[in-house]
Amino acid sequence: MYRAFQTAVALHQPELVFVLGDLLDEGSFCSDSEFRYYIERFFSLFQVPGETTMYVVAGNHDIGFHYRIHPYTQKRFEEGFNALAVQLISVRGNHFVLVNSMALEGDGCFLCEPAEKELAKVAKLLKCSQSSNEACDRLPATLSAYSRPILMQHYPLYRGSDKDCTDFDAAPYPEREERFREKWECLSKEATDQILKQIKPRLALSGHTHHGCTRRLPVGDGIEITMPSFSWRNKDNPNYALGVFTPNNYAIGKCEMPRESTVINLYILGLVGLFIWLCCCNRRRRFP
Repeated sequence: MYRAFQTAVALHQPELVFVLGDLLDEGSFCSDSEFRYYIERFFSLFQVPGETTMYVVAGNHDIGFHYRIHPYTQKRFEEGFNALAVQLISVRGNHFVLVNSMALEGDGCFLCEPAEKELAKVAKLLKCSQSSNEACDRLPATLSAYSRPILMQHYPLYRGSDKDCTDFDAAPYPEREERFREKWECLSKEATDQILKQIKPRLALSGHTHHGCTRRLPVGDGIEITMPSFSWRNKDNPNYALGVFTPNNYAIGKCEMPRESTVINLYILGLVGLFIWLCCCNRRRRFP
């Protein structure tokens, strides 16, 4: 469980917590009783104050890669974590678009077709908040004001590899130069171009690769930040992000967790020190 728990927090009242997928290891094939246990354990370990709202996007370990997603397991996760395939969250003029990465395959499947339609509605809503027209007047809901949205999903947007990533938590060599497979390590180029043209984000936050990366978006002038894994199982130096957002600006900072190697070395030094102390105590009793 929590194979790659990745999170970004928007710190500005009211507070929000965003979890970028892979809450589970076996969400695509565990039993219902195991899934209920995972839900209880997750909300027990990652409790948030009453005034804080948590939003979750699905990862491939939560419902499976696209080829193995079943309607039942997808719906189970969606209901268990209130994680719709596409969500638009608007808070104090900031618009967050949350997307299920596995729903962007573009093959018209039971998950993809509704998600694409919902994403088109979100794009239209954002566009209409910039300038009204007759078609916009017929929308059932509108946004009070426009600001460029923030995209959040599990997969990174399309890129060839992590070779240009220079963050302190970037992938080590030679892993950094390994080629990404579209729809496995990142979104396809086609899906990336489509979503960027539709919603025109100023910032995109993603996870999945277990390593950090900051780069310019391939379309537009925004930035993509890929968050590393929040688990020692996947990374020696996991971290999470704290962010402050306003309609026209934002600030993101990464908060480092203790390194697993440091913790292990401290345990080893402690055991060695304890052994030496016991030897000295025994020697004093034998030779007073």
